[in-house]
Amino acid sequence: MHRDGAFMKLQTCVLVALLSARGLASEPAPATLSGSILAADGSGLPGARVTVVPSPSGSGPAGTVASGERGLYLVRDLRPGTYELVVELPGFETGLRKDVSLSAGERRELDVTLRLAGVRERLTVVGPSPRDAIEAAEIRESSARDTGEALEKLPGVWKLRKGGIANEVVVRGSQSRDLNVLVDGERIYGACPNHMDPPAFHVDFAQVERVEVAKGPFDVRNQGSLGGVVNIVTRQPEPGLHATANAAAGAWGYVNPSVTASWAGASFSALAGYSFRRSEAFADGEGRRFTERTNYRADSVADEAFRAGTAWARVAFVPAEGHSVSLSYTRQETSHTYYPYLQMDAVFDDADRFGLTWEATPSAVVTSARLSAYYSQVDHFMTDEYRTSSTTAARGWSMGTDAFSRTLGGRLEATAWGVTIGVEAYRRYWDTTTYLAGMQYKPQASLPGAASDVVGLFAERSFRLGDVVTLDAGLRWDRASASIDGAKASTDLAWAYHGTRATSRADSLPGGSLRARWRAAEGLEVSLGAGTAARIPEPQEQWFSLKRMGTDWVGNPDLAPSRNTALDLSASFRAGRLYVSASAFVNDVSDYVVVSDAKKVNMVPGVMNPAARTYENVDARLAGGEATAAFTLTERLFFSGAVSYVRGTQDPRPEVGILSKDLAEMPPVTGRASLRWDDGRFWGEAEGVFAAAQSNVDTDLAEGTTPGWGIANLRAGFTIGSVGLTLGVENLFGRLYSEHLSYQRDPFRSGVKVPEPGRNVFVNLSYRY
Repeated sequence: MHRDGAFMKLQTCVLVALLSARGLASEPAPATLSGSILAADGSGLPGARVTVVPSPSGSGPAGTVASGERGLYLVRDLRPGTYELVVELPGFETGLRKDVSLSAGERRELDVTLRLAGVRERLTVVGPSPRDAIEAAEIRESSARDTGEALEKLPGVWKLRKGGIANEVVVRGSQSRDLNVLVDGERIYGACPNHMDPPAFHVDFAQVERVEVAKGPFDVRNQGSLGGVVNIVTRQPEPGLHATANAAAGAWGYVNPSVTASWAGASFSALAGYSFRRSEAFADGEGRRFTERTNYRADSVADEAFRAGTAWARVAFVPAEGHSVSLSYTRQETSHTYYPYLQMDAVFDDADRFGLTWEATPSAVVTSARLSAYYSQVDHFMTDEYRTSSTTAARGWSMGTDAFSRTLGGRLEATAWGVTIGVEAYRRYWDTTTYLAGMQYKPQASLPGAASDVVGLFAERSFRLGDVVTLDAGLRWDRASASIDGAKASTDLAWAYHGTRATSRADSLPGGSLRARWRAAEGLEVSLGAGTAARIPEPQEQWFSLKRMGTDWVGNPDLAPSRNTALDLSASFRAGRLYVSASAFVNDVSDYVVVSDAKKVNMVPGVMNPAARTYENVDARLAGGEATAAFTLTERLFFSGAVSYVRGTQDPRPEVGILSKDLAEMPPVTGRASLRWDDGRFWGEAEGVFAAAQSNVDTDLAEGTTPGWGIANLRAGFTIGSVGLTLGVENLFGRLYSEHLSYQRDPFRSGVKVPEPGRNVFVNLSYRY
């Protein structure tokens, strides 16, 4: 009996095991959902919160993940059934995809496109072209203090370091003089002849919603897009009542508190904000402040390196159904801004921006219409009062420039039958007066009321050629004129060095672009584009006039407009957990403007120097490419990397002393790679950034070579409810290095390569209501 009982227990255990195994075998295989979170222009959106909820709602979320680089996301171990996909990202409307059916073992790919949040749609201000974008959320995760620093993470984009702030954006080797840098599609120009204050300097991060970068001469909507367009999109009021408070702090006394509040209803909205930024001079990898490597006075070495306050407001209303009107104003005041890259620093730099926009959807035929008008002005004063060169100067400074610029412009455009037609017009005015102790502080009208007037017409359309090919075409024609105030101007230097006393010039500038986009396979797109665009010479390139001890500085009134004719080939593949892209370009730039030395050709009383610094046209080529990759390793682990390259050459002109075949200020090969862990609330990232040595330098300008370098960065943070926190260390090992673009070619260069910051610890805290 005992044996029988034991045998029956054994049979029972075996039966239970068999039944359990059968149950496990019948458990359906889990499904996987992957894809990309995209903006309306097709760029990927990292940092979005992706939640998968079983349908009908109420049974709780099945999984929450975050999108990684290029917007990739992955959700695993989903049971077969029907789900809803909810995507959330600050600044965008919530994305919702219903009735997502998953079968056992299915690996489904699903992309979600998010619309910008706001009371109205934004119309495109940049035409179709190879482009990239960075969102406000990405900026808040970095230690960037200006747009130049924030954008350098994008492939094909570099920065030109001038000091602790106001770094210039460089796209495929083109600096701001060869780019259009816009704010909401509107122009603002700095006042410093040495580009101390590039356009992007006059926007605070707290205003920024996203920054779009279009590469190459393919934009026909904006005159002067020789090398590309950078469009800074500012924040719009979101429906309801909202407020955002941010506080950033970092090494060397950096602080940046800001606050924004907005309200939007069906027919009226308003937004206002304020931001403050300040910092001391940063220290490099050897622990030396950049003020110790330049000729700063002892009492200025540890002083503030910049101080900036920015206030802004925007109101919008709906006067009639289908119409909207928006008004905006921004005031920025900066002071005590160091530029070790140059011989002078900004005592103050104040800017005002006004904007007025009317948008409508008039009819079924005219699907959209937009009229915008804007005015901007910059008041700038720079001296060497913080430098040792001012020690014995009678006025406390030995050199100074009082500069003022203003821009008045607007555009009208409409879309009907798929064709967008528009007109753009603007006037840029620039006036500077320079005082030099060596010239007994005699006022010199270095830029004597220089005015540039442009009126342009453009048209743009996209055509579908079958199911897989799209053709983007655009045309533009501009009439541009440039002149100086004859009552202020002295043409003696232009006559002495260029044999001309011209005070005006006019040009007609045609342009256009054609791009074919071929969807070769699911997720694979190949694009081939050709475009041509021109820009008129910058006023200081054409009209600047300054007598100095040793060598004069004079513009060249005979400069021709620069024209870039380019080819661009790119391909991208996006499938589930993988994104890869590659591009190659060739820019053939006729009449590219370079700095050179000019010998005196005419004797003029009072012009004592035998030579001057000036500008000349050369034929140049810029060629290169970019490659990027992103891969979702697991639901929470992401890899991404990118590499960029550009090579600039020029045809020598021995007759004007241009012998070098290398263009100045060309960035070297640069790349970055990162590994990020993110579960939608907590995240951490390790990043490596490198640059190769640059030995292709302009020997005519005595441009020095730059060794290669590599650094490591660490960042981590969380977002819980309305609170977000980022902690980071950049240049973790405190390496001493300089980027190649810290070199300055203009005549007021200091001759010092500005180093990059050493170990930089920073924190960003945000609250969103």
